[in-house]
Amino acid sequence: MKHKLALLVAFFLMGASIAYAQSVGESVSKPFQFSSRGTAFGVQGEFEGTYLIHAEFIEVSVTKATIYVSDCPYQGRRSINQLKFGLAAEIGLDGRWKIESAGQSLALGLVMSPKEEYALYNLYFFIPKDSGIDLTKRWFVAEIQTDPLDLPEEKSKRGYVYAFSCKDIFLPPGSKRSKE
Repeated sequence: MKHKLALLVAFFLMGASIAYAQSVGESVSKPFQFSSRGTAFGVQGEFEGTYLIHAEFIEVSVTKATIYVSDCPYQGRRSINQLKFGLAAEIGLDGRWKIESAGQSLALGLVMSPKEEYALYNLYFFIPKDSGIDLTKRWFVAEIQTDPLDLPEEKSKRGYVYAFSCKDIFLPPGSKRSKE
């Protein structure tokens, strides 16, 4: 009888440790795909790949990233300087958000004209995170740093454009975000 009880306790503990390992993300990579194409941003991006959640960071493998320069609003050629991936979170009830944590920026050094697109392959980012963070209240954001090249000096400013995943990207399958 003692052996059956010990075996039952062992199975219970193994089940709890497996559930904990899955909750901190020590499982399989999950796919993602998001885009800012069709938005008002002068530079837009499409991103697809996989991510894997670890206790202290999220490993992001971008299998394909496409950068596109829109001709509306027309600002001429653009210098596409950097790309980084991060985690965004809401900071107010009015929909404002901020990048809470981001991986290292990737220098791009591209000069692109309107209606031109450029594909990048096999990019890797590591987004740091606290081990106890509630990922269900975060989502991916891709930040592209860009400068217009053909505007007069007084109108030429460093700019940032963004592409976001769905806000429910980290919810378990079948779950729905509650209205808060």
